[in-house]
Amino acid sequence: MLEAAGLGAIEESAYLDLVRRGPATVTELAERAGITLARARRAVTGLQRKGLVHRTPPPQELVVPVPPDLAVDHLIQRRRDELERVRESAQRLVAESYDRAASRRADRLIEIVPNGAGVLHAFDRVQRTAQKEVCTLVAPPYFGGADINQTQLDRVSEGIDYRSVYGNEALAEPGFMAEIATYLRAGEEARLTHTVPIKLAIADRSLALLPLNWTSPTPDAAVLVHPCGLLDALAALFESIWALATPLTLAGSGAVAAPAEISAEDRELLSLLVAGLTDEAVGARLGMSRRTVVRRVQNLMAMTGARSRLQLGWRARDRGWL
Repeated sequence: MLEAAGLGAIEESAYLDLVRRGPATVTELAERAGITLARARRAVTGLQRKGLVHRTPPPQELVVPVPPDLAVDHLIQRRRDELERVRESAQRLVAESYDRAASRRADRLIEIVPNGAGVLHAFDRVQRTAQKEVCTLVAPPYFGGADINQTQLDRVSEGIDYRSVYGNEALAEPGFMAEIATYLRAGEEARLTHTVPIKLAIADRSLALLPLNWTSPTPDAAVLVHPCGLLDALAALFESIWALATPLTLAGSGAVAAPAEISAEDRELLSLLVAGLTDEAVGARLGMSRRTVVRRVQNLMAMTGARSRLQLGWRARDRGWL
């Protein structure tokens, strides 16, 4: 009956005997309950600890039961207190487990790559992780010198797509354009933009390598970023730069064909349009008809892949035409 309140079988038997038959010494209780003296002593100690009995002083030393209504209320409250402590302990454990889990997730999301050799190894790892595509932002100084990225050539031959964006500085880098030509011949899609803000490599939006110090040919530290908000932001940065960049192609000689330049007159035309002049006003300033202005704008939009005049302005600025 009282086991649910935390009493053992012997304790319950002893307490019920005391309630029904009245106070007794420990020896009398043992005889009445039919248990050994040692068990009776342990039962009385347990009952006293739980507040169900009290003992009179010598010489009688009787074990006196607390009335059942008070005793049960005391037991229930005691049990509630114990359960509340258990709940508080469980909540602390849950909080600790969440903290540890969050820490483990953070450890898994960001890996620190500590040295130059490690960065080169991590770049190779990103490329070999890709199942569909590798996207790179290539900014000077170009680590690896004029060495060909053999991993890229191997992966392209395996059907992995490569998209790379280079800065205009690549045009003046000795030997580097020949390296880009090798990648183009292998199947890389390459584009050129005015400035590439960072070095970056992304595999399938599942793993990215971001050098922390990319102003030296071989960065001495980098981070590997696994799927998270930061990786999404890096992927979006790449796509925004890619959209504004100019495609690079191979000339008949097999060398990289530099992006088409525009005439000084077209540069002035763009500058006047960006300044807010109408087609008629631009034509009047340049001595050409409105129809010629419209045709030249359409040619420039086709050259840059722009879908609107606003986008043409952005791409012209990005290419240094303004």
